[in-house]
Amino acid sequence: MQSNTKYLLSEPTVTITKVLMLFAVISLVTACGKKPGDEKSSQSIVSVNGDEITVHQINNELQRANVQPAQQEAASKQIVQGLVDRQILVQAALKEKLDRNPPVMQAIENAKTQILAQAYLESRVSSLVKPTSTEIADYRTQHADIFANRKIYITDEAVFGLDAGNSEQLQALVKSAKTLKEVEQWLSAHQVKFAQTRVAHAAETLPQQLLTKFSQMALGQVVFINASGASGRTMAVSMAEVKEMAISEKDSKPLIERILTEQKRKLTAEAEMKRLRGEAKIQYINKKYDPANVAKSEKPTADAKPTEDANSVAKRKLETNIGKGLSGL
Repeated sequence: MQSNTKYLLSEPTVTITKVLMLFAVISLVTACGKKPGDEKSSQSIVSVNGDEITVHQINNELQRANVQPAQQEAASKQIVQGLVDRQILVQAALKEKLDRNPPVMQAIENAKTQILAQAYLESRVSSLVKPTSTEIADYRTQHADIFANRKIYITDEAVFGLDAGNSEQLQALVKSAKTLKEVEQWLSAHQVKFAQTRVAHAAETLPQQLLTKFSQMALGQVVFINASGASGRTMAVSMAEVKEMAISEKDSKPLIERILTEQKRKLTAEAEMKRLRGEAKIQYINKKYDPANVAKSEKPTADAKPTEDANSVAKRKLETNIGKGLSGL
């Protein structure tokens, strides 16, 4: 029973509310329109107090988990036990009328709207044409630093924290330290605890700004990350070794294809969202939520940067919403 329960609650951020929502959504779906002939066509696998679990449910779980064909038979047995446990809990929840609990009812409605929104976006991006060989080749050429000329940067790093009172000393250290050993000596002399480690950074895992910095560093050179802050964690990084580890054209092709496909999906979803927003009649009944009013209320001071205009605010929010939507597709 322990392993089955683990399967049921395998999501890392499961909460009681989510579990209740799960029960309610399942009960909502399973309660919809059973017909007399459905039993024969459903290919039932298990009956739990009269409620049937079908092969379609198992196949759906296998697809969601992206289980490989060779592992599907073993995975199916585990999935069936997880579905049995889930159905038992759903029945217990319905017996206690948790589906009538206001938070659960709201969770069902939220889940429904999210599913519909994602389904609409998926319907618009699912038929996109795959990237061509030319597009893939061009992307590889434009990003030689993570494919043909890919490097692995081996760094020695000292991570430490300083309070606000040591900010001036830290600035002096940043300007004077030439080696990681000098940094460590300074930290020891000032009784600052630090952790030292050696890390391998693949080029494709680094932010562009940091990748550019690493590519220009000489062996033994030290740079500080987040060293300008008066408090918090600071990292002193020394370049120990640089290895050439190119990704072959054959190996990079599926990776680039996935990247370009995701980019096309994102751009298509953004364009569709922009079109729908343009056609929609949006009226902010409470004006404080109107992006135009938000932009106007945030007046810049003499030293502050200009605030975003209404269009910029709306665009930024649109990008955030699209990103969240795509993450669920």
